[in-house]
Amino acid sequence: MMMLPLLLLLLLSSFPSSALAFSVVVAPTRRSPVAAISGRVHPSYSYRNPSYCITSCEDKNNLALRMNGSGNESSAIATTTSSPSIIKEALAGLTVAFSLLSKAIACSSIVGINPILGIWSSVIMGITAPLIGSRAGVISGTAAVVIVPLSALTVAHGVEYMPLCIIISAIMQGLFGACNLAKMADLVSEEVLSGFLNSLGFILLFSQAKVFKAAKAANALAPAVAMATLCFSIVQLLPLITKAVPSSLVGLVVSTGVGMILGLPLATLESTAPAGTFSGGLKSLPKILDQNQLRKMATSPSALKLVMPAAISIMIIALVETLLAAKVVDDMTGKKDDKDYDVPKRSVLAMSFGNLVSAFFGGFGGCGLIPQTVLNLKSGGGGPFSSISYALAMASFVLFFAPLVGKISEAALAGIMITVAYDTVAWSSSLKSIKAVMTKGAAGIRVQRLIDLFALGLSSYICYFNNLAIGIIGGVVAQRGLHSIFNRCSSSEDGVIAS
Repeated sequence: MMMLPLLLLLLLSSFPSSALAFSVVVAPTRRSPVAAISGRVHPSYSYRNPSYCITSCEDKNNLALRMNGSGNESSAIATTTSSPSIIKEALAGLTVAFSLLSKAIACSSIVGINPILGIWSSVIMGITAPLIGSRAGVISGTAAVVIVPLSALTVAHGVEYMPLCIIISAIMQGLFGACNLAKMADLVSEEVLSGFLNSLGFILLFSQAKVFKAAKAANALAPAVAMATLCFSIVQLLPLITKAVPSSLVGLVVSTGVGMILGLPLATLESTAPAGTFSGGLKSLPKILDQNQLRKMATSPSALKLVMPAAISIMIIALVETLLAAKVVDDMTGKKDDKDYDVPKRSVLAMSFGNLVSAFFGGFGGCGLIPQTVLNLKSGGGGPFSSISYALAMASFVLFFAPLVGKISEAALAGIMITVAYDTVAWSSSLKSIKAVMTKGAAGIRVQRLIDLFALGLSSYICYFNNLAIGIIGGVVAQRGLHSIFNRCSSSEDGVIAS
């Protein structure tokens, strides 16, 4: 019975009045987001000087739209370039909220904090971003890319270090934006970004092992695997039948409901949280952290040394994702903001401020979200009100539907995160790099392709086994350094031949 109100919400969302807002694919696409989002295509190889080409505005529009399975690209572009109305923006924000709800809860579970705080983190990011001046149309909120380095810190040393880590990361983001260094994110090539996504996907995948270990200890491994598989299957297959409702939310509701009806011994968010966590109402509002304790940690050299690696990783990762999300808006709408309006700088400063506010309320902040940004634009959004609408919808989930959120099974959430992990891996881009090496061509071209494949593998390895930020930096340095050496050697050989 507790699931009926949420099911009614799903039915209401499919009414004709909101058909436009829900007529998109909510589940993450299986195609690699790298080429579509970054605007990069496979390097146009020249024997002496390989240049990483940026596609034309029209090409990038088409790539971004095809990433989300648009059947009519020209009409979709026309929709996103028109000024969105308040109603359309409100419906687009509601759609985004439904799509992000399950992921915000799952990310909280990975970090090891109250799932309600994950939702409030998205609320704070969604409200502060447009107020400070982030690129209109960009959706900011809880991000899996932030959770990976953060969860490594909290699992090893405890959640009490989380606020300090987010605050330091936010300060570094603010300095990065204030010093106009945001455009340095363009140094990240498609291959390095693919390596980062590959490692991120597998880290997210293996992070769900704890759910099944706990289920095994409770003699409920088989039911947990079954419900996670059911959720994963629904998320992947439902968009092939209908795109009227978010497939991730349907998978979460159905798998949780089936477990309740069958009486399966599955752990829920409520059963693993302190009493009263999911009571809802004003008691669910976030509370400001103990400033004295935070001040002690901030002045402790050992604490600063402990959180600094994770803070640097979060800073770099969040910057890249936020700037790519802003690029998606430019590419899909076919227009830029005012020349006097520094989009990268303002977007980074907005993200920094949102993370600071979130951290002081016990949250873990976030960054610009590429899938939700595309969803917002395709749903009729594009202005600042769509972001505020999404934030208000997320807040209503906490204040009015927290008891329902508590009934969600952890196995169902694991199915959501397994789906996110699978869709995060850059399968297409990685295979393209491998095929490029195997394709016949001039010796110089093949060497450059090997360099790119090496950069992909190196960044994947370092990101997974060491540190995400170091993996990105190491991949960029190695790729550009090796290309530079090869170009110099080629020039020297040509000079000898010419003489």
